[in-house]
Amino acid sequence: MSLKRNNPKRDRNEPAIVKALNQAGAITWRLSAPGVPDLLVGWQGRWLLLEVKTERGRMKPAQQIFHATATALKLPCWVVRNEAEALEVLGVET
Repeated sequence: MSLKRNNPKRDRNEPAIVKALNQAGAITWRLSAPGVPDLLVGWQGRWLLLEVKTERGRMKPAQQIFHATATALKLPCWVVRNEAEALEVLGVET
């Protein structure tokens, strides 16, 4: 019997963003579930959710629903497209 494995497509810019976050002192976990943001980031006593998209990438419907729900619940969730945007979320100047 074969187990279904979730092997989501990752955006090509994600490794550089993770590296920049880690170099700034954050810790990161890659998440993989339909609609859930790509990264859980621990930074200065708080948790942040980051959705990584390429410059022209768009959120899928399930991602849009997650972001709308998180926003309604006042849970921080951002879309980032490059290292500078990710560091800006942390409040780190580049």
